Amino acid sequence: MKKNMTRLIAALGLCFLGSVVAIASPTSQQQIFDFTVFLDGDPVGQHVFRVESSKAEKSVHSEAAFSVKFLMINAYRYQHQANETWEDNCLTSLKASTQDNGTDSVVEGETNGSGFLLKRELVQEMLPSCIMTFAYWNPDMLKQSRLLNPQTGEYVNVEITPKGRDRVEVKGNKTTANRYHLKTRQFDMELWYADNGDWIALDSRLEGGHILKYRLQGLKNP
Repeated sequence: MKKNMTRLIAALGLCFLGSVVAIASPTSQQQIFDFTVFLDGDPVGQHVFRVESSKAEKSVHSEAAFSVKFLMINAYRYQHQANETWEDNCLTSLKASTQDNGTDSVVEGETNGSGFLLKRELVQEMLPSCIMTFAYWNPDMLKQSRLLNPQTGEYVNVEITPKGRDRVEVKGNKTTANRYHLKTRQFDMELWYADNGDWIALDSRLEGGHILKYRLQGLKNP
């Protein structure tokens, strides 16, 4: 069981990907995406995204907390926070911290004159000047061929394919939405977007046949 749980933890970590925030001002707009996260149908935690927009700039804060139990014992705990800033759909700064079952990690980066300088542990890497994370909250992410994982600092190839109209359960009701398939070398998932571009659901099949689901519980515009 421990070996299987370790593999599951690694796969779960790939799905907890970040975003941006700042204090709301009279000239900015803020959206709050509140997701409940399920593992094999059981709720295991919450992931909240706060996205603030002002003209061409965005700031986003994401915060995730998960606890997976086995035989009533907390077998796995996960906490993740990410703060990013964006300009014209280009990531300009990132700071993400993760506590993955007792293991801490930090990924940081910012743009400079040469590109996006990424720092993780003892490694520094220069990426292209205009990149995106797995910013599910932004439907323009669906046009990308490479994305940055803010938890691991890996800049990975992605294949994103539209799958047409589909029905998905959100807040207890079946909703017709636009479905996309996202695939990397390590995982694949299904994403659903409302007609106005709002991200509303995610499904990912993990190693061992486990199913991870994000379901939108609330979308607010304070």
